[in-house]
Amino acid sequence: MQITESLIKQCFTELESNSSIKQKYKDYYEGNHSILKDYDMQDSRSNRKLIFNFPRKFVDNETGYLLGKPVNFISKSDDKDIVNCIDRNSSHWDKEHNISLRKQSEIYGESYELNYINTDGEFCATILTPLECYVLEDGTAERNVLLAIHKFKRRFDDTEYLDVYTDAEILHYKLIKDSEIELIGKHNHIFGRVPVIVCPANSERKSGFEDLISLFDSYNALNSDLVNEIADHRNAYLIIENAKIEEEDLLKMKQMGIIQVPKGGAVKWLTKDINDSFVKNELENIERKIYDMMDEVNFNENWASNTSSLALRNKLLNLENRVSMRQAFMEKVIKERLKNLFIYIRKKEGKVFDYRDVAVKFTRNLPTDLVGLADVIVKLKDVCSQETLLTLLPFIENPTVELQKYKTEKASASEEDINKNII
Repeated sequence: MQITESLIKQCFTELESNSSIKQKYKDYYEGNHSILKDYDMQDSRSNRKLIFNFPRKFVDNETGYLLGKPVNFISKSDDKDIVNCIDRNSSHWDKEHNISLRKQSEIYGESYELNYINTDGEFCATILTPLECYVLEDGTAERNVLLAIHKFKRRFDDTEYLDVYTDAEILHYKLIKDSEIELIGKHNHIFGRVPVIVCPANSERKSGFEDLISLFDSYNALNSDLVNEIADHRNAYLIIENAKIEEEDLLKMKQMGIIQVPKGGAVKWLTKDINDSFVKNELENIERKIYDMMDEVNFNENWASNTSSLALRNKLLNLENRVSMRQAFMEKVIKERLKNLFIYIRKKEGKVFDYRDVAVKFTRNLPTDLVGLADVIVKLKDVCSQETLLTLLPFIENPTVELQKYKTEKASASEEDINKNII
């Protein structure tokens, strides 16, 4: 595909349009909900605005559930070099990177990973969002990336810049007036494909909480109304019947705590009744719907202290189904990353690896019954390989390295036994 300035301008227009739409989701994640602007203010009344930041809670919980434990890699052909290569080139940054990438995709509906070679000649990756990046795909079932643009500013520089990524080079532009662009430089990259990977939140590429924004707004408004109603409730009025009290006498009565009225007179407070049961039921109903729609479990409810990990998984079944679909997208992103990594390795070290030989293993971030898990491993030791069984243990980050350590220790122990027998 021929990359022209006209095409780049069209992509930039799409970026500007998308960023204005996607900004809403960033605002909700950061707690800037619509109630801050749209709440119905009342003169001379309490106007507190309460915000319950469900978007941040759900996005962080779901991301932690999927990626709270490191992603493991296993070679299908039992090639130790390929696993060691991945560990050596990415283990020092990929856990935090995966979490941030997934989090951004849940907020915006999609996020982007840019692979590059840093100044030290190391393979690295950074995260871009729809607020600053636009990716043009070819429209096929594979959704191959044809072009990516990244808008940014440099520190202490008011000029906006635009980097354009193609399959062979990176074009550097400067934005000038009326969305015009000026080429200021370019250089080649090593990947032979656009080094930007799309990480979708779901097949529709919608924000993970987009469908619940109206419920969030209702929950915020109802809680705010209730708190303001209670705050206004303090402004009760004192009614004095069949008597007249001078203003100076009222001050004395307030100090003494005594009110004297003539026979037939009466003093009472005028207050307003609040149907707290109705409000409580409605709040609980909205909150329950929010958790149901997000397939989340409310851990603030009373749970039995001896709830097993299996029972916990049953309660999390809907969340597990939701996260399993996210896992499929995340696995594809990691495979694309490995493809770029192996291109880098081939050109730097001359070694050839096949990304299809790598199995990506995700471990749910849940309390684990290690005793039960150990029993399962013992029963399966003659069915599965030892390396595969090690992936079941949540505290082992790299099963290949762990297995190598185990074999080294066994060999060392055997040599010690032989030396003792000789002596």
